Amino acid sequence: MQLHWSPKSPYVRKVMICAHELQLAQQLTLVRSVAAMLKPNAALMRDNPLSKIPTLVLDDGRTLFDSAVICEYLDSLAGGALFPRRARRAGRRCAGTRWATACSTR
Repeated sequence: MQLHWSPKSPYVRKVMICAHELQLAQQLTLVRSVAAMLKPNAALMRDNPLSKIPTLVLDDGRTLFDSAVICEYLDSLAGGALFPRRARRAGRRCAGTRWATACSTR
């Protein structure tokens, strides 16, 4: 998996904390990506048309963006131990909206 990231982003830091806690950080290839509002990053836009970080590119080419969606995905890979069961269930209720706006195919 490839993660577009920047150390200055609090959203990226949230994803990295989840990845470390779930013992998945070593599975991420970090790609330093600058995401400036006034100057879109062409390389990042290939994976995320919003040109925002964090963006996770899965091994099959699908992309996830929005830190909450990425954290939930990483949690599901690790067996769902990080988030309480009730929180996961509540998150799934609005997952259709999140998934529609936070997942794309290449």
